[in-house]
Amino acid sequence: MVRRRSPRNRILRCPTCGSTRIVLSAGMILGQVYHCLDCDYLGSLVLEVDVADDGSPLD
Repeated sequence: MVRRRSPRNRILRCPTCGSTRIVLSAGMILGQVYHCLDCDYLGSLVLEVDVADDGSPLD
């Protein structure tokens, strides 16, 4: 049996600069498009990183 983590145990990271300041820019017909507030990356590829119970990223 595979246990799935709930979405609250993951954070999004920018694939360009590694920032966690990612916002959803578009959706629906276009699919999910994310915008990084630090480096202005705009795209559908983002990294999902697991987080520990204290909120720190697990690298």
